[in-house]
Amino acid sequence: MSATNFAGSGLLVIEFNNVLSAGRSAIRLLGVDSTLRSAVIASTLALATAGLAQTGPSQGSGGEITIRMMPGAGYGIPPKEATSTTALIRRATFEAFHAKNPGIRVVNAGGLTLAGDLADSMFLMSMAGDTSPDIFYVNFRQYFTFLEQGFARPLDDLVAKDPEVFNRTNPVVKKVVTGYDGKVYAIPFFQVAMALYYRKDFFSKAGLDPNKPPRDWKEFYEYSQKLTDAKSGRFGFAFSTPPAYLWANFLYAAGGEVVKPGDTPQGPWKSVINSPEAAKAVEFYRKLVTETWKGPDGKSIGPAAFNSKNLNDDIRTGKIAMWLNYTNDVVLQQSDLPPSQIGMARVPAGPGGYANEINAGMWAISSRVTDPKKLEACWKFIKFFSGDEAARINTEKCIELGLGNLVNPVWLKKFGHTDYLAQVDPDYVKANEELFKSGHPEPYGKNCQQVYTVMDNALDKARLEPNTDVREILAETEREMNNKLLGYTPPEILARQRAWAAGIFGCIGLALIPLSVWGFKKARAAAANTIDRVPSGVDRRSMWRFLAVCLGPAMLTIALWHYYPLLRGLVIAFQEYSIMRGTRWVGFDNFIGVFTQPVFYKSLWNSFVYVGLSLLIGFFVPIFLALALNEIPRFKTFFRTVFYLPAMTSSIVVAFVWRQFYDKSPQGLLNSLVGPFVESVVNPVLGALGQQPWPTAYDWLGDPTLAMFAVVLPGVWAGAGPGSILYLAALKNISEDRYEAADLDGANWVKKIRYITLPGLKPLILINLLGVFIAGFKAMENIFVLTQGGPLNSTRTIGLEVWQNAFMFLKFGYATAAAWVMGSILIGFTLIQIRSLLAMRFSTARA
Repeated sequence: MSATNFAGSGLLVIEFNNVLSAGRSAIRLLGVDSTLRSAVIASTLALATAGLAQTGPSQGSGGEITIRMMPGAGYGIPPKEATSTTALIRRATFEAFHAKNPGIRVVNAGGLTLAGDLADSMFLMSMAGDTSPDIFYVNFRQYFTFLEQGFARPLDDLVAKDPEVFNRTNPVVKKVVTGYDGKVYAIPFFQVAMALYYRKDFFSKAGLDPNKPPRDWKEFYEYSQKLTDAKSGRFGFAFSTPPAYLWANFLYAAGGEVVKPGDTPQGPWKSVINSPEAAKAVEFYRKLVTETWKGPDGKSIGPAAFNSKNLNDDIRTGKIAMWLNYTNDVVLQQSDLPPSQIGMARVPAGPGGYANEINAGMWAISSRVTDPKKLEACWKFIKFFSGDEAARINTEKCIELGLGNLVNPVWLKKFGHTDYLAQVDPDYVKANEELFKSGHPEPYGKNCQQVYTVMDNALDKARLEPNTDVREILAETEREMNNKLLGYTPPEILARQRAWAAGIFGCIGLALIPLSVWGFKKARAAAANTIDRVPSGVDRRSMWRFLAVCLGPAMLTIALWHYYPLLRGLVIAFQEYSIMRGTRWVGFDNFIGVFTQPVFYKSLWNSFVYVGLSLLIGFFVPIFLALALNEIPRFKTFFRTVFYLPAMTSSIVVAFVWRQFYDKSPQGLLNSLVGPFVESVVNPVLGALGQQPWPTAYDWLGDPTLAMFAVVLPGVWAGAGPGSILYLAALKNISEDRYEAADLDGANWVKKIRYITLPGLKPLILINLLGVFIAGFKAMENIFVLTQGGPLNSTRTIGLEVWQNAFMFLKFGYATAAAWVMGSILIGFTLIQIRSLLAMRFSTARA
């Protein structure tokens, strides 16, 4: 996790070929090409141009060795035009490495870069697409999962030659590094601890001593209340969105744990989130983000904290007085704010005492690197960045940029910059030392890289359902974490589920036999009744050869990109598929997992809701828009162009535009439009009736009752114009004579639309109905960008469920089984629609 960008945002594509390969591999793996093509390949085509400049050749010129490096967020080679402080420091370090090793060239290996909990998907898609980097970034939560998949090469033979690479490694970090099987698979190049940062100037304005930060939860909440200022829009504290990553520090301070190892470190870990300690941490979170209090004027104030969608921006603009972020062992946390305004302290002590997350950024070498020269080059890279030389360059660059007072005093003294020691805030030094002593590693067992996604749902439920018992929420969270992520099911329950699955699949197989026989007989009867229309004298063998030449390429393409993935996916649905290690058969376990997961049924229901809302809101909009555009007397071309323009924009870009539109801050476009009406009209009426006032700034995407409606609207807005163009063309096929006859009969415009226009458009309406249903059922782009399936899984659809399980959880078997269930539903609906279309008669329109 980046020390500066863990709350970043955006979809950045660095290398087109990697993600395109991953998209093709996704099709091959999962068997339902269109769902993942929309998530991977379509977004790649839309954004690929931005990343081509970051790629490098696999073989450098002049015989130099090229290392393809896949960094974490904020640790790659920045472009030359980058001018930020962190970019200048990173670039100086890479330039020093290249100067010292002229025969080695390091380049960024890229892919689809996502924010927050989805950040791991870039690397996972690269591995799935068989375009793995030579060196890749790994932190604690990814570590055991990557080793389980066989991604990393053991480094013990290399460490034996250069044991000094562990000179700077914290004992807690080293324990994690060697915790899988006693071997070393990655080398830390920085170590971080979570700290509490605060604005000293805000402390002074609130009457608080800037040199006395809060020591425990009680003081922390009191400080947060005093620092909250409704007039300036400032909150005392802020979590990131989603909040679980930062909230975990309060869990540790309460004495709780997320998971614990099973019988062996390599085996499934077990969730222990349902504990009294975790309940205290959830209650404290609920108190921070929901409770309000009365100010001196009697008005309601609060809550004291909120979940920020852009934490770094809110810090920079002064919307937050206290926040959690990293400090590390080389350079202390930097900010755009003047260092004199920022204080740093330990995370406030909870019922369990002081505790905070400790983590490390580590470099690992891909297990696919076998060339000795490439291996030697990779090891030189790791030794350089994990050693004192890289720390020295970081330190000197910071001093050059005027940031010497932010450098760890250990390095200032070691590298001879003692004149800067007096400028370093002693509180920084003390806090940094204490944080590493009380450090608690984040979850790092098998599949632990995504435990935060499950905890996020628990925190959302605690926030949105304040009357629900916390232990009930945590019990549900523990069950989901065990079943969905950690792969733990009690053996007796699994045996019973397997027996039921075998019986159900047996019944389905027996039912398919008579259906297949009936279908075969019906096809033979239809063939026997077909009238032979081939003209006499035509050589049938020549005709078939001609048809084979004409249709062969198309049939081969369809077989390769559609039917082969389907068959391949059918096999994978019965396997525990691994990208780099052996695949084993698990029978019906993947389908058992699909049909026993409550989140699957929630996703299935949400998909139908999404389709229903898309049809209800957006299906007839293009029809009425086409009727309006057809009747406009002037500027028809202009209006048609305006309404068609959204089709020229990527769906990802459209979603980002609407995310800004839905911004929950008072400055958000929708809130700025609705807020004055609520404040001047709605709230006075509610006050007169004795009701609570409505908020003038609403979280449109954070409300489970409105979130699905909010994610549907962008698709309706973007699709109405292109759809209307099709209906405009169809309207030209309706004869004007019919309208003239209706006029003579005295029909009004409503009757003309009902009895002439709509029946004339019926074939196109039915065809579009099929397309809208299929597209809506697979939709995930809007959801992916706007809500990522939240809040409380209220917008989680089947398409998102398939993608996340494949490329975030590496559960390809489960994802394929879920894709087959989705495909079966779509096939059934398509067959029904095709039967309706076959009953229609189509003819060429006359001019």
